[in-house]
Amino acid sequence: MKKNGYTFFTIANTCQIESGVWNPYHYKENKSNDTLSDFANIKKIKNNKQDISISEFAPIEYKNIPKGELLTFSLEDNSLEEGRYSLVGEQVLLFGTMRAYLGNVLVTPKANWIGKRSPLFYPINSEFVEIIPKDKLLYFWWGYLKSSLFLNQIPTGSGGTRPRVSVDNLEKIPISVPILREREKINNSLIEIAEQSWINFMTCRKIIKQTNSLDEHYA
Repeated sequence: MKKNGYTFFTIANTCQIESGVWNPYHYKENKSNDTLSDFANIKKIKNNKQDISISEFAPIEYKNIPKGELLTFSLEDNSLEEGRYSLVGEQVLLFGTMRAYLGNVLVTPKANWIGKRSPLFYPINSEFVEIIPKDKLLYFWWGYLKSSLFLNQIPTGSGGTRPRVSVDNLEKIPISVPILREREKINNSLIEIAEQSWINFMTCRKIIKQTNSLDEHYA
């Protein structure tokens, strides 16, 4: 009786064979010993808070960041008359440190993408740190920081029911990324998508506002 199946050969380089107990998670190990601090500087958002009246946007919180791989986030009009908040500028990569494993990551848009003039500042209300990539590829790192490859290596953190991860812990997280040329390709593609996504977001936002004003007019 003929048996179904395949025969295959494996050619192994004996120089790469490692002795030891079989480990099904061996492929996850970081061979290069690179950490996030090798690729980026991480700093806390400056605590010199400014009056909310200088911004036309409401403070950005975790709730404004959608789940999934969306390059935009909910940018709401400022309805606050008073209050002081930390401000960040355009094209700033922010990483949420409370329950960091949720991947609350965003890049603030360029002013012209949302029909505004530079310089533009965004108020922050949740706990973020700024990630400053040494290769300046903000959008590649936006994608990487949201990936399970990165998030699964984040330590639990401290803080009881609202654990926070420290800058020191973030800096020590092992990193495995493509070569610079590949990172640049990914980054350039994401920039194009981000620009168009923000243009579409603001167009949709304008239409919804017009619809709401019609509802109020005929109410």
